[in-house]
This record gives sequence, C-alpha cells and structure tokens, in this order.
Amino acid sequence: MTEPTGLFCGFHAAQNALQSGNSADELLYDGRRGDARLASIVELAERMGVSVRLAGRQELDRLAGGVRHQGVIVLSERQAVQRTVSLVECLDGLPVAPLLLVLDAIQDPQNLGACLRSAAAAAVHGVILPRHKGCSLTPAAVRVAAGGVSHLQVFEESNWSRVLQTLKKRGLWLIGTDASADQAIYDIDLTEPVAIIVGSEDAGLRRVTRNQCDRFVRIPSPGLIGSLNVSVATGIVLFEALRQRAAGQPDLAGS
Repeated sequence: MTEPTGLFCGFHAAQNALQSGNSADELLYDGRRGDARLASIVELAERMGVSVRLAGRQELDRLAGGVRHQGVIVLSERQAVQRTVSLVECLDGLPVAPLLLVLDAIQDPQNLGACLRSAAAAAVHGVILPRHKGCSLTPAAVRVAAGGVSHLQVFEESNWSRVLQTLKKRGLWLIGTDASADQAIYDIDLTEPVAIIVGSEDAGLRRVTRNQCDRFVRIPSPGLIGSLNVSVATGIVLFEALRQRAAGQPDLAGS
C-alpha cells in the first residue's frame, strides 16, 4: 500500500472527512477501545461504503506520526483536496466582499496545517499557496488541519506575481502582515473584499509579494515577545475580519 495522501486522525477529523464527501478510501480503528463516539464513526463509514478494518495501536501511531488519533484514522489514496474549479472560476463565484487567505512560503507543515484549520474555522472563501516555494499540502499538514482541509478551496499556484495581480484586478485589497507596520490590524476595514497575506516563519513576506501589497498591518504585542507564531497570527487576523463582518462594519480603534 502506498503512503496515503490524506490522513485524518482523531474523532473530529475522521468524522469531518467522512461527512464532507472527501475521497475516503479506508477507516482504521482500534477495536479495543469501547468508545461510543468511535463506534458511531465506524458505523458512519460502513453506511457510506468506506472500507473499515481493525488496526493495532502501533500501526495507528506510525501512520499518525505523533498526531493524536484517538484510535481512529481515515485514509485517502487520492488528493486530500478535491478541487473542482480553477482559481479564476473560484473568484468568479465569490460573494460581494470575499475573504481570502494567502500563505506566502510557509516552511513548516505543522504551521501550514494550523493555518488551514484556522482558515476553515473562519470560513474563508479560498486559500492560496505558492506551488514551488515553502511547504506544500503534505500529509503532515493535512493531519494537523484536523479535517479543516475538507472544507476549503486550496489553490497551489505557480505564477505568483500574476496571481496577486489577478486578485487586485478582481477588486480585492491585498493586506500584508508585518510586525513593523505602522497600522494595527484593528485600525483597518476588513469588511471590504480582502486577501490577508501571511509570510514565512523566518523571512516574512517575500519581495515579490510585498511589492503587490496595498497596505501592511501588525498585531499589537505589548509584551516582551515581539512576534507571534505564524499560525497564531493567522488566526488572530482572520477572526478580527470575522468579528468586523459579523458586526456589519469595522469597530476601528479610536473611532
């Protein structure tokens, strides 16, 4: 058996993968666990015609690669993200004020997966990654996303400069995150059509990306630690956008 492209570990991720219609091929579970929720997930897989088999703790641990699996893993031999439209088609179908997340050369699969999980929780309309820079959508990233990938449109694009120009032509503001920016994230209007751009863990935004940004924002950090983990920062920015949109208008600091 080849190494699966998609691994969904634990109750939440496995159930999400099954319910979302993701291309689940097999469910592995530890039959020694007398857990009602595990039993319901196994029953769901059987109803959906997904292959189900017992697996030992050692096999589950090896597949999960350190991720907590709670005795159940859903495997997919096919691409974890079933992308049915191109980026342009996705942009054509976006609402009036879309919220996109652009991840510029994230290096660590754990961070990428955590960013994708936050994106799914914030209901972003699409996530864009560079195809040849940084981490791609690896099984490790999918595992950490804990089922979030199943609910996202993720696009890995080659011509990075052209992609960013396309977003601008479609009316989106490109908002780059930068710890040294003058404006705080709470001081700008995120109810507009925006693409939030987050850079890599060490280098931040690449020059090709910075040159396309309309403005830069920072997350205020009054403590002794001047910067945040990239996945934490991504979650803060996305949920500030979500907060503003839920209120119907920005609640800008000092207004």
